[in-house]
Amino acid sequence: MYVRILYDNINHYSQEEYNEFLKLIRQDKRERIAKILRKEDQYRSILGEILLIKLLKEFNIEYNSIHITTNQYGKPYIQDLDVYYSISHSHEYVICAISNKEIGIDIEKIRHIAPVTLKQYATTNEIEYITSIDKLYERRCFEIFTLKESYFKCMGCDLREILNVEFHISDDSIQCSHTGYSFNLVDTIDGYVIAICEMM
Repeated sequence: MYVRILYDNINHYSQEEYNEFLKLIRQDKRERIAKILRKEDQYRSILGEILLIKLLKEFNIEYNSIHITTNQYGKPYIQDLDVYYSISHSHEYVICAISNKEIGIDIEKIRHIAPVTLKQYATTNEIEYITSIDKLYERRCFEIFTLKESYFKCMGCDLREILNVEFHISDDSIQCSHTGYSFNLVDTIDGYVIAICEMM
């Protein structure tokens, strides 16, 4: 299995640089980006494509030679190639993962989540994990959330079944109630949690 990730900060580039980036992006994606109202959201979409372009080169794939389609939930697929990718963003960071297996990635900025909202996405056992150590509460909130988000992005479906999948996190492993997938939590950006789900 070959997995690579790249990330970048939207604030590293000027409007002029984003204008140049747009020229590298396929026409249908440019048209969708043009409909996005907020500049920051446009930058996130543009930068996600630029990261994808860079990662495709590592597979010796020319970005402009591929055709990307989406499933009913909006998950993008590269047609006719056994190459899979996933893009996520949170606040100023954008991250992209690419693999020769189905993959999902999620990034979230660590911030406060009211305990009352945990039941919307966490099971009883997961809530116990989240709340067991006060100083780790916020990080653990997003460990569970990003793991679930990465799983559903890998699966290519929506989050309506979020409470039907459960994670058990220990010092040396991440166990999921649904088998056939491997998970990693990546701690490379200070103040953010990144989760990767790969099909085994």
